[in-house]
Amino acid sequence: MIFGRRTRLLVFGAVLAGMVAGGWAYRNHHRYKHFAAHDPGLVYRSAWLEADVLDEVIEKHQFRTVVNLCYEGEMGEQRWDEERRVVKNAGARLVELPMPFTLDADDPQILKHIEVMRDPDNYPMLVHCQHGVTRTDKFLTIYDILFRGMSADESLAAQPLFGRDDHNVHVRAFARRFERERDNVVPRMSVNPRNVLRQ
Repeated sequence: MIFGRRTRLLVFGAVLAGMVAGGWAYRNHHRYKHFAAHDPGLVYRSAWLEADVLDEVIEKHQFRTVVNLCYEGEMGEQRWDEERRVVKNAGARLVELPMPFTLDADDPQILKHIEVMRDPDNYPMLVHCQHGVTRTDKFLTIYDILFRGMSADESLAAQPLFGRDDHNVHVRAFARRFERERDNVVPRMSVNPRNVLRQ
């Protein structure tokens, strides 16, 4: 009888501990949605983070720049205002630069993204879109091809899927086209900001 009661208490305790741990993991997954190091110490990624979480990760990782790939107003004006306030108060720079849904490697908007990547003063940086998936994948693939010497397929293979079966077909098509056309789009850079920062 005592053994049965003790066993029930142990089982109850284990179930309760599992629920608490599961709740903590669920909460953190949603608070830090898709937050991950892409190139540790230099480039990180996420979905759109709530203001308190953004403030926390800027402080922890000492981000100099937050790159927002969304179209203005996409998440509602209040969230844009909160992000602007948090980044400014943290002493970081906010770059609001929508990622176009283009397959053209030489799209003028893509060239603006490359200019952000080329500036060593922008690192370490956090890059995000709404979900931290499609547009963020695209930005990071450009970065990998230009500054890490990776192929489009190598870059995408190294990026997390966050529960998806594969990367977006649009992202894969753009990445392969960008790899093929990179030398026509972006002249070879005499200075790689990644190498400057690693010294």
